Formats: sequence, C-alpha cells, structure tokens
Amino acid sequence: MIRLGQATISLERREAFLDGRPLRVGGRAFEVLSVLMQADGRIVSKDELINQVWPDIVVEENNLQVQISALRKLLGAKEIIQTVARRGYRLLKDREPKPPAFTAMAAPVPRAPQQPPVEAQSVPVLIVDDEARVRTALSRLLRAEGIEHRLFASAEELLDAPLENGPACLLLDVSLPDASGLQLQATLTERGHPWPVIFMTGHGTIPMSVQAMKAGAVEFLTKPFNDDELLDTLRTSRERAATAYEQWQRVQQALQLAALLTPREREVLPLIVAGLANKQIANQLGTSEVTAKVHRKHIMAKMQTRSLVNLVELYGLISSARPPGPSSLS
Repeated sequence: MIRLGQATISLERREAFLDGRPLRVGGRAFEVLSVLMQADGRIVSKDELINQVWPDIVVEENNLQVQISALRKLLGAKEIIQTVARRGYRLLKDREPKPPAFTAMAAPVPRAPQQPPVEAQSVPVLIVDDEARVRTALSRLLRAEGIEHRLFASAEELLDAPLENGPACLLLDVSLPDASGLQLQATLTERGHPWPVIFMTGHGTIPMSVQAMKAGAVEFLTKPFNDDELLDTLRTSRERAATAYEQWQRVQQALQLAALLTPREREVLPLIVAGLANKQIANQLGTSEVTAKVHRKHIMAKMQTRSLVNLVELYGLISSARPPGPSSLS
C-alpha cells in the first residue's frame, strides 16, 4: 500500500481507500496511475499513456482526460498529477503527505539499489603460489606499485579464506601441491566468481596453456617473467575484473526483482519478452485477455521497468545466470 494525497492505494490489488473506506475506481484509472508512478517523476506524454493503457484500442484524448480527472478526485489534490502544457502529465510524488505514525502500511515493491561503478584501481590481486620466495617477490613488487593483494600458499587456503564477494584478479601458479591451479580455476567458476585468472608456471607446455586459455584464463606467464610485462597484464586484468563484477551486480539486481514475481508471472514473463500480445498470451495460457494484461502490468511494476526493451534486457541478465553460484535463481 502507498499513500498519495488523501488516498491509500494498492496497485497490486487494484484497491483504493479513504480513511479506511474502499473507493470505487475504474480499471483504466488504475492503469493510468500505474504508468505515472513507474515514470518516477518523469513527464509522460499523452500518446505514451494512451498506448500503454489502451494498447489495442483507438481512443480519443478526452478518454484519457476523464481518467486523469477521476484520479485527481480520488487523490483529493489536483496538483499531485501535474499537467505540463503540450507535453503530458507528471505525478508529483514529492507532494505526498506522510502517513500518520500509527497507520500500518505494507511495504511497496523494493527498488533495486544502484551500485557505484567499480574502479579498476581498487581491485585486489589474489596470489596463489606454493613457493614462499615467489610470493615474497610478487608481494614486494605489488606493494611498491600500491596494488592491494593477498597471499595464499595453496588452493585450499584460498578456498577456506573468508573472501568478500567482490571483484578480484587471480595470479595463480599452475603446479600447486594438492589441487592444481586449473582445478582451483574450475572450482571458482562453479562458485560463480567473475575473477579473471593469470596463470604462472616454471615449466609450461603448449597443451597446458591451451587448456588454461580454454578455461577462461586471460594470460599464461612463464617464470621468470618481466616485471613490466606482469604489471601490464595485471592492469588489463583488473580492468576486466571491474567490468565483470559490474555485470555480475546487474545480474544480481535482476534476480532480486525476478524473485518478486509469482509462479504465474514467471510463466508470463518469457511470453512478453518473446513479443506476444496480451491476446496471444491469454490463448497460450488458457486465460482471459484482461488477466494477461493484468499480469503484464504487475510484471512491469515488479521488474521496475517502463518499456519492453528494458524488460528484455533484464530477462537476458536473468537468463545469463549460471547455477550453482551467486548467480543462481534458487
């Protein structure tokens, strides 16, 4: 439930109340209100409102004006829905009065938090090598360059460490005593960590390097390697790690929104993404066109998107998640 003007609104249940008393509001008025709310303060043109509220019907502009008038009467404050000359309408939610402290209000659909961009300079390097002298030399080099890093003597030590689920770059020896570097890489991939890997080896072979590259390694360095070469590779890999983590964050945000959908809405979502009209969705699901339209409205609201293009993008992010791991739908 949300509070607008003098009324309390539930778009999900398509209900409105004034001082606890139910109000009678037409379905079109609710749809107009839903579009204005999803615009989040943006001016919505009359054509956009008509196309979204009456997608399959040709209507006159005065029909929209009737619904706007009904909403203003419902909210008890004309200025909440602002008419912008020659441009359209805007919902001024900043003028909403706060509900009294004693009023119990259900939480609205949460908005996915906007994550700040990840800077490549902040990406740490995780060094895994069983030779202490190699770890010491690498640590000295990275410390001189001001690069944050952590040292591990084995794959098991890294896997058991309390690591934050953030961006990282892996500098990994292939020939580790127990689990090999390639096995560690595979385990991290299964866990869903978007970490680029730079392999190191003292006696690399072509088949080994090919196997590492096929598994997703960004570079395969043979010891002893040039410091400048390593630093250049780390710079590129940390930039890649930052980009990969930002993509991972977008996937997580999309999954959080998708978790709000009902089982039926999860059935409808791919049909909408496929471009099916409400009538086609209704025929495929064996339901009414009105019900299909309501599902579409609820899905758009819960996924916090205003257009089919954005919904397709979110669905692509959800589909890209690979279970198991932090990207899993479960």
